[in-house]
Amino acid sequence: MSHEPPSPDLQYEIHLLRQELAELRAVQAMHKEARDGLEASEQQLAGIIHSAMDAIIIIDGDQRIVIFNAAAEEIFQCSAQEALGNTLDQFIPILLRSAHREHIRRFAETGATSRRMGANMEISGIRRNGETFPLEASISQTEQLGKRWLTVILRDISQRKQNEERLSYLGRILDESVNEIYLFDATTLRFTQVNKGARENIGYSMEELCVMTPLDLKPDLSNERYLEVLSPLRTGQREQVDFRTSHRRKDGTSYPVEVHLQYLQEEGRRVFLAIILDLTERVATEVELQESQRTLSTLLTNLPGMVYRCENDRDWTMEFISPSCQILTGFSPDQFVETRKVSYGRQVMLQEDRQRVWQDRQEALKDRKPFQFTYRIRTSDGTIKWVWEQGCGIFSETGVVVGIEGYVVDITQQRALEEQLRKTERLAELGTLASGMAHEIGTPMNVILGRAELLMRKAPDEPTRRGLETIVNQVERITKIMNQLLSFARKRPAERQGVNLEVVMIDVLDVLQERFGKQHIQVIKTVSPHLPKVLADPDHMNQVFLNLILNACQAMSDGGTLSLTLHPTDDTVELTVQDTGSGIPQEQLSKIFDPFFSTKAVGEGTGLGLTVVHGILQEHQGAIRVTSVPGQGTTFIVSLPICRGREA
Repeated sequence: MSHEPPSPDLQYEIHLLRQELAELRAVQAMHKEARDGLEASEQQLAGIIHSAMDAIIIIDGDQRIVIFNAAAEEIFQCSAQEALGNTLDQFIPILLRSAHREHIRRFAETGATSRRMGANMEISGIRRNGETFPLEASISQTEQLGKRWLTVILRDISQRKQNEERLSYLGRILDESVNEIYLFDATTLRFTQVNKGARENIGYSMEELCVMTPLDLKPDLSNERYLEVLSPLRTGQREQVDFRTSHRRKDGTSYPVEVHLQYLQEEGRRVFLAIILDLTERVATEVELQESQRTLSTLLTNLPGMVYRCENDRDWTMEFISPSCQILTGFSPDQFVETRKVSYGRQVMLQEDRQRVWQDRQEALKDRKPFQFTYRIRTSDGTIKWVWEQGCGIFSETGVVVGIEGYVVDITQQRALEEQLRKTERLAELGTLASGMAHEIGTPMNVILGRAELLMRKAPDEPTRRGLETIVNQVERITKIMNQLLSFARKRPAERQGVNLEVVMIDVLDVLQERFGKQHIQVIKTVSPHLPKVLADPDHMNQVFLNLILNACQAMSDGGTLSLTLHPTDDTVELTVQDTGSGIPQEQLSKIFDPFFSTKAVGEGTGLGLTVVHGILQEHQGAIRVTSVPGQGTTFIVSLPICRGREA
């Protein structure tokens, strides 16, 4: 079977068909590629939309939501499933919904492709939980296949507005701050910002300050010195520099300031921040405080006693003690407070008084009352002083005693005066009593003495005579005592004249020569040449010598040495009477001038001799003092004023 070749026309048609088929296949391939690219673009666009930080919502012409990305879900706290198909109104506050719909409608009619929303008003949104918040929005529209699509992009600006409000609030605070706040460029040093407080205090406007530097306000700082101050901040060696200087106002007045400087980065440029404290009031207060402290220090130093603050313990541990403590106690403030080598409670206060004072203080603190008491202290040189103290407790809010504050003053002299007054009162009473007794007893004693002497002459035997002699001796002793009482009671006014005490001493020694021999007492006299006279009553001086020497003889019953010395001082003549007898115990020395006090055995003394001596010397503006060591002897030192002028 033979085949005829196709005709040329048929071949041509077949060629055209094949060409069309190839073109069709190419078109199909292009369509497939375009479709695949479109799907990829759509997927990429969907990824961008759903990963965007801003909320992206696409609505159709009826304003129903067709796309609701993840950011929108987070901002409005609503899932896409709940939002799709609903209108955008659900995310707009009720009062703004009508205006919002109308705004979108008019935008769609304009044909504009995009617009930033809220240019003249704040856009507000509402979350699913009903919370209203500010939004920043933009809107765009497209038209495809005859349908209009609107894309709304929303940004939650709640945090930004809060930051802006906070910055504005802080700015207002800084601007209204009473402290002066300056910002100045790190390169030019010109002011870039100055708060209201600084402008008002310094007197310059912001326009004037913009062309000024800190050196224009600090007349006492040179440019080189100021650059040295700034250098540690520039190099990072320090974060802040503080110093004191002065500022000069526009009117030329100056005032002291405290400067706090920092180096900061502000919007890409370096600036210095200076916070200035006006020290005018503080400096005035410091001056007043220094003056008050100086006054207080002067008062504390010049007070006759000492002021202290201590802990409530038995040591009286000192937290503060005034400098005058050294005058009172002999110890320095450092010994009480700094080194605490000395305990006031255990080393200064006398042991016999400690428990009583401690109990009295605790009782007062218990009742929250001030306390007052007197006690004795021993100074650094061993001197005993009487002191009076007044103080009170310092309490915490819970009522716990946190300290003691008080004042201590020396009352030794006052107590001595009081004691002297009591003795004077007793002497006055005793004088009255003695005068009456001497008058009432003197006459009977004279009768007894006369009868006894008469009977003694007529006594027939020796035993009777010895008995009567005893009566005579005892009556004479009583008479002698009564004479002393009368001398004590009458207080005859002294008839003063220039008296040579050496003559008086020789007269008394002559009278007592026989007694010295019987008691084996050696007398040593020492008299300075050219001894001045004293202004005194001769009879009274005789009585002083006699009493002191007799006391010495009685103290040396087994013999000893009596040393008598007369020598002048600046304004007085001193008589020293020293024996080597039994001595006087220390605790009895303060009582030996009391009436009727005696260290002798009963029947050996009246206790009036030294009292009479003390009274005579006081009347003559003289003095007497005594020292004694038991077992070694006693020394009396008498001082009498030198006679000058006409009486000499």
